[in-house]
Amino acid sequence: MNMNLNYFPIHFDFSNYQIITKPYSDDLLEKLRLKYNNWYSFFRYDDLIVVSNKDDDDNQLTGEVEQRSVFEDNRVTSSLVKHIFFRTFKGFVPVDFYPFRFYSRQEKDDLILSFLPESLKHKISFKKLIEVQLRETNINGTKGFAFVVNIRRNWVFNISCKELAKEGFDLTDFEVLHAEVLPGLDNILAPNEEFVGTLHAIKGDTALVYTNEGEKNYPLDKLFIRKTRKNIQEYLNFAIGQQKSELILSAVRKEQISRQNPEHLLKEITRIAKYLFSEQGEPILFQNKDGFCFKVDTTPLKVQNSTSLETPTFIYDQARTKTNNYNADKGLSYYGPYDSVTFDIKKPDVLAICHKANRGSFTKFLHDLKDGLPNSNYFKKGLLRKYELQDVDYNIQELSGYSLDEYLKIIRTEFSDRPNLAIIEIPEQFKKLPDSENPYYKIKAKLLSLEIPVQFIRSSNIKKYDQNLLNSVALQIYAKLGGTPWVLPAQGSVDREIVIGIGHSWLRSNQFRGAESDRVVGITTFMSGDGQYLLGDKVKDVPYERYFEELLISLKDSIKRLSEEYAWQEGDTVRLIFHIFKPIRNVEFEVVSKLVQEISQFKIKFAFVTISKGHPSIIFDASQQGISKYGSNTVIGKYIPLRGSNIFIDEETSLVQMLGAKELKTSKHGMSTPIQIRIRKPQGNYENPELKGMLFHDLNYITQQIYSFTYLSWRSFLPREDPATMLYSNLISHLLGKMRNVPEWDADKLNYSLKRKKWFL
Repeated sequence: MNMNLNYFPIHFDFSNYQIITKPYSDDLLEKLRLKYNNWYSFFRYDDLIVVSNKDDDDNQLTGEVEQRSVFEDNRVTSSLVKHIFFRTFKGFVPVDFYPFRFYSRQEKDDLILSFLPESLKHKISFKKLIEVQLRETNINGTKGFAFVVNIRRNWVFNISCKELAKEGFDLTDFEVLHAEVLPGLDNILAPNEEFVGTLHAIKGDTALVYTNEGEKNYPLDKLFIRKTRKNIQEYLNFAIGQQKSELILSAVRKEQISRQNPEHLLKEITRIAKYLFSEQGEPILFQNKDGFCFKVDTTPLKVQNSTSLETPTFIYDQARTKTNNYNADKGLSYYGPYDSVTFDIKKPDVLAICHKANRGSFTKFLHDLKDGLPNSNYFKKGLLRKYELQDVDYNIQELSGYSLDEYLKIIRTEFSDRPNLAIIEIPEQFKKLPDSENPYYKIKAKLLSLEIPVQFIRSSNIKKYDQNLLNSVALQIYAKLGGTPWVLPAQGSVDREIVIGIGHSWLRSNQFRGAESDRVVGITTFMSGDGQYLLGDKVKDVPYERYFEELLISLKDSIKRLSEEYAWQEGDTVRLIFHIFKPIRNVEFEVVSKLVQEISQFKIKFAFVTISKGHPSIIFDASQQGISKYGSNTVIGKYIPLRGSNIFIDEETSLVQMLGAKELKTSKHGMSTPIQIRIRKPQGNYENPELKGMLFHDLNYITQQIYSFTYLSWRSFLPREDPATMLYSNLISHLLGKMRNVPEWDADKLNYSLKRKKWFL
């Protein structure tokens, strides 16, 4: 199966080339750039300054002439390619040097232009932003370089706060950006914009802004409102009236959806590549005057699946004889849950709270949840028989209103015996409230402090539900009670394997410049190699630079606890796979290697793996013609590869398509991008002989494992884009971040028994 990547290969006619270098110093680099920047590019490489002559026919600069290899000296090659490419396009004023970003100058690429009145055309735009990055590749053992071309659309708002104030637009409490041209980069790079704070008052041509550094004054003509859809809509409401404004923004949204369908996107990207890399049908020769040159393909790179990823087998008993190879739900309905024999809450006591006006709907919902829907395909058995429980005992309590006090009055008074779970009706309006005022978080915090997991149900859902909703709720309830619905086959031949998801939640008061954003809530979730949830633990809220130090204290305690509980024997081989939220530094490899040395009774190997959607790579499959959903005539998913399609970009990086046409819910979704899986390695000239024997770097194994773990969410039966490790740790850290200001809640005292349950689903 041939697919395309939005990569455009770079071709060199040589394997070695010459460069001019000078010994590095900060002072010399600055002087060279000030004096020769019009003709030359300069960049640092270790203790050298590399000099690239782009436009100087007189060869004013000389230095040491050295030989370099295209692929062995890849850092030098990459820098030369980037500098020469940028220098070739002097006519552009980019938004950023790297990734190289610039706005399309064609009027057809401004989606709002045709809808605006003449007075606002080009002052407000919704433009196509083109992004070009350089990527090293090693696909099927062949090394290469390629430009990655991508498109996004951004709001542009060129009306300064001075002009807005003159028009009579009220700027009070608007979040504002300060625009400033960087020294020496006028007409070379777009002005730098910093998000500084909230505009409080205007005096003449000066604005008083509330910032994280106190009240500050800024020239009004250097300030702009943030380019959000909400802010732009508020201005349009003022300038042309709310009715016209809503019509315009609705039309823009429809146009945006039509432009982001995958077939259109591939054509656009290919068209941009032809514009950037060719002239009159011939490839452009990008070159400097030192003999370094290259050409770029104008057709996207053709690729095939790098490996065959398999849907995991779902296992429903400890002897591993009850299995289903296709559908976790069908296997569960037929065999019952994996831990049915050992599960010890066979008669859960459930506190059920609803508004008195909704008691009829609520009790019907509870009945159908417990006993099932007789005519259902997926939920005929109900929670009781599907999960092989003996009974579900509801204690139903009524509210007269949706105030926090009403909920807490019941929670405080109704426990002669503590329930195993609470099912609580909440109204739609809760989700519109600020976190600090939202009863949702305060109720959850109160129940968790009593070690009671909770299942919230919105009022609209108890009045209108179907088999899919009941099926998902029952799955979540069983997991919250501590059950394991199914597991996966353990891979490989190692004795022990722990997969550790590391999630996080930033603690920020706001997003302004200078915000206290260096504190982080850390979460670790531990799963066995077959997908059993072992433990979820919290790391202290600490400054970011101390995060990993605290995390490793937590890891050491958790590994000790698990080794005792599961009777690990001295000399056992243990593999630790860390799924992490950020690229890590060399110091973190050092700390983990020390941890491994401290746990010397086991033979430990480990890997750090990042799992991300924040990357520029897109896979297209022109042979996929899409599918019609639910009898509709609308075809969705055209050009989107099947779930499980994958490319190994290099020895450390794979791309895996998680949402194919079958998994998409609506045509509004547009292009579905793959996740990027990357095994992290120490950077630069890092030397640690002891570490080499500890690292695990089998990309095939890790890619399959992550793919399998996307079938383990237990939020629903549908596979997800992210593996359960990352989903769980991010759900926990998100909830803890929301609840940290709730009185009576102390996440550090989260009971060990609750840490074993999926209370966060």
